[in-house]
Amino acid sequence: MRQLSLFETDQSAELAMLMANVKSAMNRAASRCGLSRDEIVDRMNQIARSAGISLSRGNAKSVTLATLEKWLNPANTEHQPSILAVNVFCTAVKSVEPLAAMLRPHGCGVMTPQDKKLRDYADAILAEREAKKRKKQLELKL
Repeated sequence: MRQLSLFETDQSAELAMLMANVKSAMNRAASRCGLSRDEIVDRMNQIARSAGISLSRGNAKSVTLATLEKWLNPANTEHQPSILAVNVFCTAVKSVEPLAAMLRPHGCGVMTPQDKKLRDYADAILAEREAKKRKKQLELKL
């Protein structure tokens, strides 16, 4: 094992922390959604079946309660949900919190519909200012 310099980061440790944060966010979302863990498993399996996708590795056709419990436990580093499983989970519990946890280390975030409206409004204001500035410049040339 080599020693890192002051300016280097241990990417494997960062990735392990990322998954722990995603799993913690999944656990919080599961607790807040108002569904039992069994109901979450049922919804996830229903979503996966209707989409024709598999959420588990190997021969398993569906997610079990035991698998979900492992995915929701940040201390369990052996069982990691796939990106597809995280997305199906988010759909099942109607929360983007796990996706936000995934994006945060990359300097990104999840935009809610309200955030999008505010962004579009700000874009319109900036475009209006630019149009006024251009109009003023054209008037000066006349």
